[in-house]
Amino acid sequence: MATEIKLWEIVEGKLIPSEVSMVDAGRTEVNDLERWIKDNPEILGGDILIIGEQIMTKRGPLDFLGIDQSGNLIIIELKRDKLHREVLSQAIDYASDISSWDLERLNEECERYTGKKISECLIENFDLDEESIEDISINNFQKILLVGTSVDESLERMIGWLSNNYDMGINVLVLKYTKTKMGDEIIARTTIIPEEIEQEKSQRHQRKIYAERHFLRKEFWGQLLEKINKKSNFFSRISPGIYHWVGTGAGKTGIGYNFVIFNNESGCEIYLDRGKEYVNPNINKKRFDQLVSFKEEIENKLGFSLNWERLDNKRASRIGVRFEDGGLRDKEKWGALQDRMIERMIKIESIFKDHIRNLQ
Repeated sequence: MATEIKLWEIVEGKLIPSEVSMVDAGRTEVNDLERWIKDNPEILGGDILIIGEQIMTKRGPLDFLGIDQSGNLIIIELKRDKLHREVLSQAIDYASDISSWDLERLNEECERYTGKKISECLIENFDLDEESIEDISINNFQKILLVGTSVDESLERMIGWLSNNYDMGINVLVLKYTKTKMGDEIIARTTIIPEEIEQEKSQRHQRKIYAERHFLRKEFWGQLLEKINKKSNFFSRISPGIYHWVGTGAGKTGIGYNFVIFNNESGCEIYLDRGKEYVNPNINKKRFDQLVSFKEEIENKLGFSLNWERLDNKRASRIGVRFEDGGLRDKEKWGALQDRMIERMIKIESIFKDHIRNLQ
């Protein structure tokens, strides 16, 4: 039996069926349903952020493109009446095209709709930090959400089969519109597959990606530490880890030398973070200001420029250098990246150690 929501209006203690459809009320998919979803995206689910509208694909324009906090893209297709089986092939066609889009293309669509990059939207809407964002793989898994006012029995059967047997991220959201005799408009919603099951599926796919990335990071850090320990001893007691950074103390509490590796870039930095008990007044900013006063002298001795990031909206500050021509994904470049990171870090440590020693 296909999913259907029936509504009754209670009038003087009696149940009176409320059967006014969107079509009957003169409501339309483009002018009304899409606007309601844009203004109130939470109706689609608590873990969905819309990042694009009427996006042109090889199949044609996609109604909405969404993303969840695990970085999975959501193909959202709307119909103002009953959903039939044909809409499934349409949505799969959209998903097959979008699955090949890289982050640059997705950021273009996101900026066109929101004015911001995907990472900024994820941080703001899901309360994530920069480290959590780095662990998110964008567009490694795609989900389909079909939205309509009812669903054909054959489509419901196909959705259940794909979800249960092939672990496909797919669901149907049924919205029931009605208008009471007093003129009040009401929207009710339900899904074929419980939302918590779909969220667990997304998280399961993301955990698999995390495990693969952690393995790569540990391998990368193992190689880098072996190399630097042949040239210097200030990383000699550090073991390779699974995080996007590996670091050692700089001889002053709250200051460390860190190597960092991301999917598409790498670098080395001095990280200043004395801890939350030293936030007011913020000793990190005071130390940063002392160091930046020697900026010209330091960079002249180094022979290269640094990124001086006071990070006024954060507790910590950092000073460092980034290389944007390769990262964790570029395994064939690892050797050259590690050599350059080590060369820069040894220079940074040699020039900064006296300045750091003189800090409060």
